Amino acid sequence: MARTKEFDYEQKLDIALELFWTQGYHVTSITDLETHLGINRSSIYPTYGDKKALLIKCLNKYMKSKVSEYEGILKPGQTDAVETLRALLKLAVDQSIKEDRICLAVKIAFELALTDKEVRHLLAANEKKIEHIYFEALKLGQRQGSIKAGLDTKLAADFFASSSSAMFKNYALNKNRKYIYDMIEALIAMVKI
Repeated sequence: MARTKEFDYEQKLDIALELFWTQGYHVTSITDLETHLGINRSSIYPTYGDKKALLIKCLNKYMKSKVSEYEGILKPGQTDAVETLRALLKLAVDQSIKEDRICLAVKIAFELALTDKEVRHLLAANEKKIEHIYFEALKLGQRQGSIKAGLDTKLAADFFASSSSAMFKNYALNKNRKYIYDMIEALIAMVKI
């Protein structure tokens, strides 16, 4: 008879996610995971897979949550595209400032994306979802007449999605939130009429 799991799958996934976020993928060992999750590897492997499979599950959970937050800002019937862009940019930066760390997806991108094709594809697919949200906000602005009609909205959306991690890097170095907000306003000024 198969033994039932005596732990909460999602809770343990959250603990693993936090461990990868705090320590990074390479530093986190299976022993670390056993210790922090409070379960042994004979439960980890059949439930979550190996360390990389567990990371992939953590990234999927994290990215789904982040995309949902972005989508929450881009609401149907949105009335002001410029305010939507401002809110999207502030969401990304403010979360990193509040948590005093860069987004997990960005952290893993720098740690693994150059060497791991699967992780790179997963992160790239997520980035496309974020870019699409910016794209929709920019297209809305063009329809409203608040965003430049001739703007390459695809390129601008890609640039906006990439900018939040650069702005957080600036914040980490200078600890000046007002300056980051000024950067957001400069980005918006480049695209609005």
